Amino acid sequence: MGRFPFGIARGWYLLAYGEELARESALPLERLGRSLVLFRGASGEAHLLDAHCPHLGAHLGIGGRVAGNTIQCPFHGWRFGGDGDCKAIPYAKRIPSGARIRSYPVAERNGMIFAWYDAAGAAPDFEIPLVAEWDDPEWLGEWLSCEWTVRTHPQEMGENGIDWPHFETIHRIPAPADRRWEFRDHAYCWQVGGTKPAASLESGQDEILMYGENWGLGYSWLRQRGHYETLVATGMTPIDEETTHVRMGVLGRIGRSPSPAARAAFEAYVREHALFAEADFPIWENKRSRERPLLCDGDGPIAEYRRWAARFHPSPNPGAPTEA
Repeated sequence: MGRFPFGIARGWYLLAYGEELARESALPLERLGRSLVLFRGASGEAHLLDAHCPHLGAHLGIGGRVAGNTIQCPFHGWRFGGDGDCKAIPYAKRIPSGARIRSYPVAERNGMIFAWYDAAGAAPDFEIPLVAEWDDPEWLGEWLSCEWTVRTHPQEMGENGIDWPHFETIHRIPAPADRRWEFRDHAYCWQVGGTKPAASLESGQDEILMYGENWGLGYSWLRQRGHYETLVATGMTPIDEETTHVRMGVLGRIGRSPSPAARAAFEAYVREHALFAEADFPIWENKRSRERPLLCDGDGPIAEYRRWAARFHPSPNPGAPTEA
């Protein structure tokens, strides 16, 4: 038995920032427990396919090239469209029936490229929301990003937002007194207020108000008001069932073209935010999910979170939390 009983959940997952995928280019990826190829055609639309050609198994993302709105296999030149169907074979008179590769729904918004995953192949039943800050000229027009590979499952990461007691033990922040939460069909929302360390500020502390939304188990964004007004967007994309590729992007309300000094100060603040996030990693990488956790009355809505998260799993989340 593995450390996590969940499998890879249904939902949207961040694959890349839009600027990382030029027109008529491709990226090989190991995500969602499989080999994938992400490519952008001449039209500018991004597509995601399973990576291996159904002909003789070559990897389309390694040595393959984008031709128009198709990707061409490096081995024999078979060309596949964004829908996964084979569009041409340079030396054949007809295309064999069944010449196709699994494709995945892709959405590009807020400067990010997401793919929808469902183990059974079902279509998306919710969308990633647009954020107004991305197109607002008062905000930095690029994501300042950090990325990590963490030996954990996205569900474990998403649970942190409403795990109030860990704020003090891990992050050295008093458990917030002002805390609110709401579970919806495809998102859960939470809000806390408090103080956190900030070495880049003269006071060494930053009074903060945080409002977050988690959309499924793969994507969250957090609006934070303190010394800076920021938007933090985090993608939690499984590499496999026990390893997650984490990408955190931060926007700040510092204008589209801040001065070098203002940008440097904000970048220092972002690095501190990354260090704040990294404090959880040793816990996540060494803990084991308890199917029936023993909870106390001060633990916050962890049981409610787990019932909400279970709707995204390929099968019902085994076990139910035991509440005090």
